[in-house]
Amino acid sequence: MEGKEAIIARIIGDAKNKAEVLLRDADTNVAESEREAKEWIADYLKAQRKLLAEEAENVVTRRKTVAELDCRKVALSAKQAVISEVFERALQSAESFPEVKYLEIVEKLCNENAEEGDTLILAASAPLKETDIAKLPVFKEKKLKFGGTSDKFRGGIMLVNDVCDKDLSFKALLDNKKDELEAEIAAALFA
Repeated sequence: MEGKEAIIARIIGDAKNKAEVLLRDADTNVAESEREAKEWIADYLKAQRKLLAEEAENVVTRRKTVAELDCRKVALSAKQAVISEVFERALQSAESFPEVKYLEIVEKLCNENAEEGDTLILAASAPLKETDIAKLPVFKEKKLKFGGTSDKFRGGIMLVNDVCDKDLSFKALLDNKKDELEAEIAAALFA
């Protein structure tokens, strides 16, 4: 049995040696795998941090752009409000022209726009009367008719005939000039 035991002892010895080799190889593989995993994690974290930094920079840039646009919108809105106030004050000023100045303006508007036989309607707020209008040379030359006053428009006149009506109210006249005057007013106010 000694031979048998020697064979068994040798088999067990070989198995132990093989197990030790396998354990050393496994420890080496574990260490290598752990090192590779740590490198991969470090590379992955570095790449993710870079992507995150880029995305954060993009978000900040977009938010900054949006904030700048919002500021420009607010500033533009404020400027438009100021310009609208300028036009409103100009309209109020025109509505309160003295009688002589008002009459000059009505005469000029009639000379430039009236057609023979038009009916002239005066703004109710005008400091003029029918007799003032009737004295104008253009009133007689173009055979205009006085159509009374109206509170449907602010200052100025309306010329009415069978073909078309001409809105020559101060508001309409200012509105017609608004586009070309806005740039001038803005340059004067916000230089």
